[in-house]
Amino acid sequence: MSLPKNEFFNPKQENLAYTIAIIKPDTALYIKSVQEIIDKIEEQGFVIKNMIQRELIRQEVQNVFYKQEGQPYYDDIIDYMLSGECVVLLLCHETENPIEKWKKMIGKSDPEQAKKEDPNCLRAKYGKSILKNELHGSDTTSDANKERDVFKFPIPQKIPEFHFDTMKINIDTIFKFIFPPNLEHVVVNERLDIFALYGPILNHHSVDKCLCTPCSRIGKEVLELRRKEIIIEEKKKLGISTKNDAQIKRLQLSMSTSKKGTKQETKVNIPPIRLLNEENISSIYNQLCDKCKHHCDSYAHLVGGRGAQHILSDQEIEGLAKEINKQELLDLLIIEKGNAANIMIEQMSLKEPEEISYNRDLIRLLFKDVPTDYYERYNFSDLQQVIQEDRRIRMNAWVAKLINKSIEKFSNPKLIDPTVTQKERQNLKSIHFTLNRTLPLSMITQKPNISYVPIEFPQSIVDKPKLQQNEEKIALLQKLHRHTTHMVSIDNVGAGDEYKINVALLRNYNEGRHGSWNNYASLLKSQKGTYVQTKNHPVNHEFQ
Repeated sequence: MSLPKNEFFNPKQENLAYTIAIIKPDTALYIKSVQEIIDKIEEQGFVIKNMIQRELIRQEVQNVFYKQEGQPYYDDIIDYMLSGECVVLLLCHETENPIEKWKKMIGKSDPEQAKKEDPNCLRAKYGKSILKNELHGSDTTSDANKERDVFKFPIPQKIPEFHFDTMKINIDTIFKFIFPPNLEHVVVNERLDIFALYGPILNHHSVDKCLCTPCSRIGKEVLELRRKEIIIEEKKKLGISTKNDAQIKRLQLSMSTSKKGTKQETKVNIPPIRLLNEENISSIYNQLCDKCKHHCDSYAHLVGGRGAQHILSDQEIEGLAKEINKQELLDLLIIEKGNAANIMIEQMSLKEPEEISYNRDLIRLLFKDVPTDYYERYNFSDLQQVIQEDRRIRMNAWVAKLINKSIEKFSNPKLIDPTVTQKERQNLKSIHFTLNRTLPLSMITQKPNISYVPIEFPQSIVDKPKLQQNEEKIALLQKLHRHTTHMVSIDNVGAGDEYKINVALLRNYNEGRHGSWNNYASLLKSQKGTYVQTKNHPVNHEFQ
């Protein structure tokens, strides 16, 4: 008999010892008795990994009690086990052998003998006879394995101890970085690529635009100090004087100085490096209010980046994304357009087009085949492989759009080597890993075609184009109820009363016979006059 499929089964994890316990029909009939047995099971340190309560089929019972086959009471056992619902449990024990522990707990097969040896055992309390001893337990490990297979329980496995690892990331943490609460962050694909290039990520967030005003000011002050330090360092490398830098209140990311008598300019550009080091990060975090500290602990940002700093500003992320896209686009466009690529790069937007942008569902689809551990965490190196390979496909689609060329004409460099097997190309650990598609997921994933089907209601008598003679009064009544809110007889209105009623003025349902307002207004009061006021109209109408 083949083992049942277990989607959580991992051959690298340690299997647990287990036993199969069955509460038989006469006891399983009473909820109170079942609950008492379960309570005692848990008191003895057992862990219930699986449990079912239902009527068993003959084949299942025969497979469980195969050792009794040929005995004179065999048919009686089968008939009794099929007479009602049973409760089947898969039990594990952390410290003791579950088979021996459970057999000791239920006692001897004969309830009378069980009462003599251990009055507190379960068969002594619930058993009535050898046939109806009310509880069953596996005799050996092989029996437990066979019975587990009979009831299609998965193999119980030891839950691995959780170890924090910065290289293991779950999907929620990734989404906190890719889809931050701040709407001013750069687009999804660029953040996805930055994650792959400079991750993994930890629970820290941006120092600007995501914190309260005082805390944001603290972060910006530290950022400004770091900018000044880096500008001074860059100027020293270029041999530019830094005597007056201490007096400059604001230093821009790009500064220019000109020499007297010459047109020569020297620019100091800060490369898109991580501005904050660990000391700066700790300084910012320790000065935050409790609310902002909680915010930083609840959202995700990059651990690494250049220099292994984190807590990035939005400006840094956007600048880094543009630099990454610019360089890769330039490399691809030079192949297609030559020297004209530099001109194209300067004139185009460096944000990926919307048609190749991914949402949460597409990112989940991208990671669908990436393996996870017990705690559903991805290995960062696996994600990096998938994202970078998908980025190659997205960049090809982007360039194909720019130069108006079919994307199928862009060759996959990883397919050049014919000696690489298909298995290697599908292996995430291999340098030859490649995705077997040429289009981004956003261009090949079809939206479900939902066609609108109008609901057809039966035609109302009021809407009929032609009425029978016996339908006229019914149609008039229904039309009154459809268009009016209240009507009152003139007999009930005093001469001096100003009785105002908010009703809709009725319309004729056809011209000619029974088409006057008198007929509509007098129906409810048997031809008596009725006082009607139209909606949003000051004029009162009396009909006699």
